[in-house]
Amino acid sequence: MMSKIIFLDIDGVLNTERQHDRCVDEGVAYADNFGYAFDPIAVINLKKIIDDTGADIVISSSWKFWGLSTMQKLWASRDLPGRIIDVTPNTVSDELLLEIDLSYMELPAGKGSEIKEWLDTKGSEVTHYAILDDVPDMLSEQESHFVQIDPRVGITEEDAQKVTEILAK
Repeated sequence: MMSKIIFLDIDGVLNTERQHDRCVDEGVAYADNFGYAFDPIAVINLKKIIDDTGADIVISSSWKFWGLSTMQKLWASRDLPGRIIDVTPNTVSDELLLEIDLSYMELPAGKGSEIKEWLDTKGSEVTHYAILDDVPDMLSEQESHFVQIDPRVGITEEDAQKVTEILAK
């Protein structure tokens, strides 16, 4: 039974500028067969959230286009914390993007809309959710569930505490 869900972005949340720079400075590979290596400090902070809340993960990142099974294989291969149960749908179609009046410079809340679609169709047993992303393209109704991550460093201890508090409400 689901009750707590983390909607997780990857680039800028687990895959950080700090980790990329560290790998370049140390002359080590910063990617494997799945893509860029994740920042170990950000992963530790994700583990703290999972350990403290028991939340499951739904991938809201563009990495979701690899598919659920590949994301689960990545998680197992890298021995990452938590359990990925799904990926969000892609609800922002090319047709919708072509119809947007760019004179107003307002784009639809892409990830926010995708998270809403997932909650509306699959989230009947979700009691609490949090969104971790470095880009604030969420719906206004999601603001109290959203923690904006600094892409230079990924999930910090402070971010982990905020997410834990959101999932405890």
